[in-house]
Amino acid sequence: MSLRYTNKIMTGAAALLALGAATAAAQSTSTRRIPISKEAPGEVALTRVDTVMVYRTDTLVRVDTVATMVTRVDTVQMAPVMKPIRLPYGLYFGLGGGVSAPNGALYNPNSAGPSAQAQLGWQGKWFGLRGDANWAKPGEDGRYAGMQADPDILNFSADAKLNLPVFNHLFGSTHRFGLYGVGGYTHTMYKNLPMRLNGFNPDGSIVVAAGTNDWQHQNGWNAGGGMSLGWGNKELFLESRVLAFNNDNIPQARQMPFIFGINLY
Repeated sequence: MSLRYTNKIMTGAAALLALGAATAAAQSTSTRRIPISKEAPGEVALTRVDTVMVYRTDTLVRVDTVATMVTRVDTVQMAPVMKPIRLPYGLYFGLGGGVSAPNGALYNPNSAGPSAQAQLGWQGKWFGLRGDANWAKPGEDGRYAGMQADPDILNFSADAKLNLPVFNHLFGSTHRFGLYGVGGYTHTMYKNLPMRLNGFNPDGSIVVAAGTNDWQHQNGWNAGGGMSLGWGNKELFLESRVLAFNNDNIPQARQMPFIFGINLY
């Protein structure tokens, strides 16, 4: 009988102990599971499993991606189309005018007078050929006015021409500036032209012969030079030469024409 009551008392104590342990476990913040068992033989241990809810707060970081569009514009600058530069070379024809000054045997009885010139030629970069005709009308010298009879002089020349292209673009790319030398054979015709003769008069004055109405012919030479400025098919020129011839009884007769004109290529 006493043994029966003892078992009941033990069973009740174990139940109270289990209830107390469960109450203590409910108040604890530990996540550890506490097993509770009864060591008495023949009894089943009671196990209580508590679930602890863990709340996790995630921080959401918003990253905005801004796409920047870069537009590349290549600027192509078109160079102006340059027209071909045509420098005056080749076949040409020219006209000019100016003044002719007498020299040598023509100096004393004559003075300067008008002159005109026509020419036909071919010009390369360095060398050229030219044929020209020059007309001059010397003026009167007061001391020999009685011998003047309206003289005329015609010169026909066949020349070689040397061009110096080193200064071609002195005035820009579209203009051609040139220096040149010219010279060759000249045939001279004249009439009514007074000229100085060799020797002196008894009083020491020079001897002058009056001109005749007939055309006289003499062979001689010419040499000189000039400058030019060309563009397109046109060329302005300024030149001076010595036109000379010799005669048996006179000193060398010379003319010096200064001609300004234009050539067309």
